Amino acid sequence: MAARGRLVPGGAAVRRGAYVAPGVVVMPPAYVNVGAYVGSGTMVDSHALVGSCAQVGKGVHLSAGAQIGGVLEPAGMAPVVVEDGAFVGALCGVFEGVVVRERAVLAAGVVLTAGMVIYDLVYGCERRGEVHEGAVVVSGVRKAKGLYAE
Repeated sequence: MAARGRLVPGGAAVRRGAYVAPGVVVMPPAYVNVGAYVGSGTMVDSHALVGSCAQVGKGVHLSAGAQIGGVLEPAGMAPVVVEDGAFVGALCGVFEGVVVRERAVLAAGVVLTAGMVIYDLVYGCERRGEVHEGAVVVSGVRKAKGLYAE
């Protein structure tokens, strides 16, 4: 790791079996689990977790407290993929094989799982398990239909 990137002293850990490309910065106390792939120029900020076998592309910013799920938690799941140039905001959670496409932005606190519906207001559709290229995702709620008399 030291020859390729920057593992800042103070408690950060990269497990044997993880691949960390040249130019990656890992801030303490971040953690990169076994089998993970982290592309060049990526920042893994403090308290961030890259799960087992997760795939993180080039030039990605994983903000403080972000969690990128792996395939060991829970067993048998597909790996999370965060493509090149994406920004994952503070305290975000991306789990269960969700794919975050290139240059997408996840606002602070967004949690995504394979079963969650993502309302795409630009294209007027619903998505599950994938964030469209260049999308900006924010947490929100929508009025339930048909549950109460109006």
